[in-house]
This record gives sequence, C-alpha cells and structure tokens, in this order.
Amino acid sequence: MDKIEKRIEDAYSKLGLREPFIAAVMTRIPRVVDPKTPTAATDGTVVKFGPDFVEKLDNAELFGLVLHEALHVVLMHMWRRGDRDPSLWNYANDAIINAYILSRGYSLPAGGVHVGWVTESMDSETVYKRLKKDEEENKAAGGGKPKYDAGGFDGKGDISDAPNEATKSDLEATIAAAAQMAKDCGHTSGLIESILKSAGKPSIDWRDELRALLTSAAANDYTYRRPSRRFISQGLYMPSLHSDALGGLLIAIDSSGSMSQKELSQIAAEVEQIKEDMNPEFIEVVYCDTQVKNTQRFDREDTVELKCTGGGGTRFRPVFDYLANMTDKVEGLVYFTDMEGNLDECVEPECPVIWANTQYRVRSAPFGVVANVQV
Repeated sequence: MDKIEKRIEDAYSKLGLREPFIAAVMTRIPRVVDPKTPTAATDGTVVKFGPDFVEKLDNAELFGLVLHEALHVVLMHMWRRGDRDPSLWNYANDAIINAYILSRGYSLPAGGVHVGWVTESMDSETVYKRLKKDEEENKAAGGGKPKYDAGGFDGKGDISDAPNEATKSDLEATIAAAAQMAKDCGHTSGLIESILKSAGKPSIDWRDELRALLTSAAANDYTYRRPSRRFISQGLYMPSLHSDALGGLLIAIDSSGSMSQKELSQIAAEVEQIKEDMNPEFIEVVYCDTQVKNTQRFDREDTVELKCTGGGGTRFRPVFDYLANMTDKVEGLVYFTDMEGNLDECVEPECPVIWANTQYRVRSAPFGVVANVQV
C-alpha cells in the first residue's frame, strides 16, 4: 500500500509541474487509496484510487488517471448534472476530458471513453444532448440496451454527485483564483480562458431582472389592499405594485432542452409570485423546439402551472415571430433556454427580452439580458 501511495503522490507532483493550474485546485481535495474502489472515483470532495487498478498502470497511465479525476473536479461535473442521466453524464464528461488529455500528449489507462467527434473545446451539456439523442434514435430503431456505458475505465463510471452544496462556492472561488494566477504566470490554455470568462461574468438572476422589467413598465403606485405574498410568510405585510395599465408577459420555454417537470414547477411558482406582486394583465407561455408546439395563457385570477410540450431540435425565431403577431400589449419576453442554437436569426422585438440561461453557459445574445436560472 505504501508503494501505491508513493506512486500517486509522485503523479500529483508531476501534475504541479505540467498542469500547475489544475494542481493548485487539487491541493484542496484529499486523495485516498481505497480498496473498495474498482478504478478511481471522485465526488468533488475527495478522490479515491483503487490499489489493484493503480498497480497495473505504468507511470504515464497513472498520471493520466490523476489528471482525469482532477479535471472532473475543476470542471465541477458533480455539481452540474441536474436531472440528467448520471451514467450518460459521466460518459459525456469523460469523452471531453480524455480528448483534452490526449491533445496534451499524455497517456490514459485502457478502457476509457473515446468519442471521435468530441473535442476538448466542447461543453458537457452539448455533448450530453447529442449522445442522448443518439441513444433515443438507437432505441427507436429497435436497439435494446443503451448505446453507451457509464464511462470511467471499467464502464461503470467514476464520478458521483457532490454530497452537498456547502463547498461549492469555496471551490468555485479557488478555481477562479488558480486560473487567474496561472494566466498571470504565463500558463494559459483554452480551459483556463473558458473558466476565467465564466468566473468573470456577473451572475444575474432572471427573477431580479423580471421584477425590474415589470417595475419599470408599471407607472402606477403600490397598494396595501393586496399585500405582497412574497413577505407574508415572514410576518410582514408589504404593499404590492398595483397597475391596471400593466400589459402582459410572454414566457418562452425551449422544449428541446432537458428541463425537468420539477424545475418547471419551481419556475411556475416564482412566476406566480411575481404575478401576485406585479399584477400583469396576463401571462402567456409558448413552448417551442423547431416550431411553436403549444401555448398556455394565464389571466390575473389563474394559477400558473407549466406543462411542457415538444422535444425536437432548437430554433428561437418562431417565438419572436409569434410575439410579432400578438395583438395584446406585451411588456417583456422571458426565454428559458440552454442557449444552444442560432440566436442571430432572431429579430429584436420592441419589448425587453430576458434570456433565462438554464445551463449557465457563457454566451452572449444579440440583444436583451442573459440571466441565470437559479431554481
């Protein structure tokens, strides 16, 4: 066991020389030799190495293994899964990580994931979405078992969800600081640039943007006749904004994405709360993949309940065409989407637009405000 631990420590020392940015982050993450671990695994708080597996690797392969697990942590894969299939999520991330490692000229243990069309510059959500579509097409064609395994180096996966959210913020800060330090020292890469771009982008919440949008649109006053339900649970009776002149709100749902019903219900609850406080004339919901598939309309007395329809590809333009043909006054559009698609084909409407970014993808839009979906 001492020999195994010594080899792992040597691999981490090499990580400090070859990939100083990644090594700086990994000083925060304990590593242990665990006989119960078949290959290697991490949940973002610890990295485990199976001694029997490590013993079979040469030093170059062991370094590749250490780098592989470290990249899962640096890219925070265990916090980003959401409701995606855990096995396919691991497989997609492994494909990107292994492409990165091989592009750097390093070795990997046998049995890892290699997908020919995947490059190290791709993001996890895009790769997962394509693999998921591939599996669904395979199933529709009569394929029995899933087309892809769970990744790792034995087909059973090597990441699991983080045990809690407590360390997430600290780790994010550590990653951003390490990336900036590496760049300042002249060590740069596409990975570092991507992380710095993400870390430097202010986090904007769609709920705050929507309240600001409706507050700006309403020229009327506050009233105590309809207390704000937002504060009643705290024992506070605050006035709500009352505006008979306030028009409607259009909400678009990108139904090609992987937004779960649970997430839709949480968003509906937030919209309902905003509706109670701000009192728009109506809320109209449009579900769109490559075309508008369904709509729902909620008047002031209705409760907002979202029921997603669709599941094909992605086009944004049909929603803006739909908006252009509406005869009712619309104060603003909130578009819930993973931001994957051709945004440039959209024509800017007269009302404000909030792009509610469901995947925190670092991407700009041709107009409007990009805000994070925090549910």
